[in-house]
Amino acid sequence: MVIPDFELTQEQKLLKQTAHEFSIKYFAPKVASEYEKKREFPWDLYRKMAEQGFIGMTWPPEYGGQGASFTEQVIAHYELIRYGDPSLTNAVIAGSFGSDMIAHFGTHEQKAKWLPRVAKGEITSAACFTEPAGGSDISRKLDTQAVKDGDYWIINGTKTFITNATTASFFITLAQTDLNVQPSYRGQTEFIIERQNGIETTAFEEKLGWLASPTGQVVFNNVKVRDDDILGGPQNLNRGFYMGLMFLDQARAAIGVIAVATAEQALEKAISYSKERKAFGKPIAGFQGLGFRLVEMATKIEAAKSLVWKSVKMVEKTREDLSFAEESVKLASMAKWYSARVAVEACDLLVDVMAGYGYVESDAERWYRFVKQLEIVEGTKEIQKNTIARIMLGREILRAY
Repeated sequence: MVIPDFELTQEQKLLKQTAHEFSIKYFAPKVASEYEKKREFPWDLYRKMAEQGFIGMTWPPEYGGQGASFTEQVIAHYELIRYGDPSLTNAVIAGSFGSDMIAHFGTHEQKAKWLPRVAKGEITSAACFTEPAGGSDISRKLDTQAVKDGDYWIINGTKTFITNATTASFFITLAQTDLNVQPSYRGQTEFIIERQNGIETTAFEEKLGWLASPTGQVVFNNVKVRDDDILGGPQNLNRGFYMGLMFLDQARAAIGVIAVATAEQALEKAISYSKERKAFGKPIAGFQGLGFRLVEMATKIEAAKSLVWKSVKMVEKTREDLSFAEESVKLASMAKWYSARVAVEACDLLVDVMAGYGYVESDAERWYRFVKQLEIVEGTKEIQKNTIARIMLGREILRAY
């Protein structure tokens, strides 16, 4: 567990147990394999998650949420991923991706329009940051631009590698609204764009993993929105970059949770298999070389869990006091980068332990394909290291990189 049991309240322990039982019941690896073969988003499981209150947990009750803390969301998500199939569980959790930005920054009208429907599992959402030319770098002048024309903003551009691209009913989209300001990120705005004529979405049919989650491209062609569609209202014009950073701060800590939960499950399976499989007349766990690898992996996972837990608490602290924001960004980037790397190593170890059986159709090979994307989403490991370096060393030093 990312959060030690002795630090949990009775209510949090009940939440943990509920999520644990739900995961075992609905997210078995066999079910995940079926969805991935069909390459379908699991709408039925998404709605079941919503019925249980696991979608939009931190949102206020008046908008369909549970009013839970980020810590409590982490408790639930950890249990769901740790004891269910990580790839399938994450696909379902990601159905509401981007909606947290409305919960954090939206107007009452925006929250009332969108959040209850997401919380009920009726619709999915998408957050559109990444562009074909810029990748994870959103500080550059964006190719997706919004130009004011009378009462409307006219949006043109392409976003790529977008989770829920083909299922989302609305897109939280970062666009360049001031084309001349320097640095460029000071002229970016977040829009809530409802699916409409002029929006074309296509899914990537060939992916390495995470096949039950629809990843794709979103093209905006003369799409019209109003000032009221600016996230948080017109007063947030040109504040989109900063809103995006706060959202990504929490999202990166959440990736850390997914990563350590997956790594723990992979290690547990590796240990179990190594005790059963025999070579030269004894269980392979009895060979010192493999034993040391298992021990080293367990140690790395414990270190990653501690880092993730500290990051989660810092994200919560920053919501109360913005003076902690820089430290929160640094820790979230550390947690995301390191935990994702550990998850890849843990699944690699599992495949090695299972040998040929880990390479052919199995949980091991599916998880191995799934975890690689954890190093890429919400900013590559290089982006995370640049972020950490900027905070530790300062922008002037970073320019020399």
